[in-house]
Amino acid sequence: MAKIICGVNELTNDSFNGKTISEIQDELRVVLNIPDNPTILFNDEETSDLSQAVQHDDTLEFVKPAGTKG
Repeated sequence: MAKIICGVNELTNDSFNGKTISEIQDELRVVLNIPDNPTILFNDEETSDLSQAVQHDDTLEFVKPAGTKG
């Protein structure tokens, strides 16, 4: 199952398979409290390519910039 993380919030679900990082970010923005312009780690490597598709064994993490409240 794909793992989606933002701070202490984490979701694992097969429904994310095949969706792009951008689609997941838009869908989970409120649920996971994803900040505007987060640093994105895809399988522990920083990426800016939001068109990458997430598969069942991937980890996607949205990281708040240092010094950001909330």
